[in-house]
Amino acid sequence: MAAKYPFSIDVSTVEGQLEVLRLWSSAEIGESVACLILKITTAELLALANAHGVLAPSQQALDQRIKELEAIVRPHLRATKRNQVERTVTETTVAVSDLLDRIANIAIEAEAYGRADARAIYSVAHARLRRGLDNLMSAQESFAEARTLEESGGQEFEYNEASLRVLEGLDRVVPRPDYYLIGDFDHVNPVTEHDILWSWSQGYLTTKGAAEMLKLEEGDTIEEVAIQLGIPLPPEEAVSPQEAALILGDDPAATDPTLNVRRRIRDGRLPSYFRSVVEARRAFEDRVKRRQ
Repeated sequence: MAAKYPFSIDVSTVEGQLEVLRLWSSAEIGESVACLILKITTAELLALANAHGVLAPSQQALDQRIKELEAIVRPHLRATKRNQVERTVTETTVAVSDLLDRIANIAIEAEAYGRADARAIYSVAHARLRRGLDNLMSAQESFAEARTLEESGGQEFEYNEASLRVLEGLDRVVPRPDYYLIGDFDHVNPVTEHDILWSWSQGYLTTKGAAEMLKLEEGDTIEEVAIQLGIPLPPEEAVSPQEAALILGDDPAATDPTLNVRRRIRDGRLPSYFRSVVEARRAFEDRVKRRQ
């Protein structure tokens, strides 16, 4: 197979030698490559260039060549690093998922042998790992979104000040109470009366759903019970996760159409199921899509 240009130049002719010198002078090839093609030493190269009136590559030409090479190499280096991080996240996700299953099995066995207190301990560890797994899954989604943005735009993607502007207008992340952060508390399926009322108060349950969970006696209202326990009333009526998914435009044909809604709740992107909050989130996501 014949060597590629500039190695295919016939250096036995003056024209060929001048072509190699021109490439070297414009920094398109390095000094060592020029010497290799011409089969001469560096001193002989400089003497030949001087004889033909060819100048050595200028600093400007060298800087430009470096930029061109960096533009070629940088995407490959970035892709390698990105793939490495993605593999690490995936491997960690699998490890945490397996650990979750082991902890759940241990808790069940402990309860079977009369160690009910052990189940509560394992429950806390299980919940913390569950949050860690959710964070890892969110990280994977962020990598996927960044890759899509990088590949679709045809321009070099950089996360800079301009990228942060799409985050303007977001509500701050509301800290959850302690009983949400530990244990197996589920804001959609709470167990205790206080948890049910708190979930309803914060917009995680509809009034109808919370009332059914409380199993109120005839004549009682959920508002009266909440006031008696010192729990604030919700500022507005919450919608169900299914209705929130429709407002947000999630795929209704998906196996679990509320999956992405619940992910938004878990990572703080959606502070509640209040209709105004869900509609504001939809408007924000639409703005992000338009900017992309």
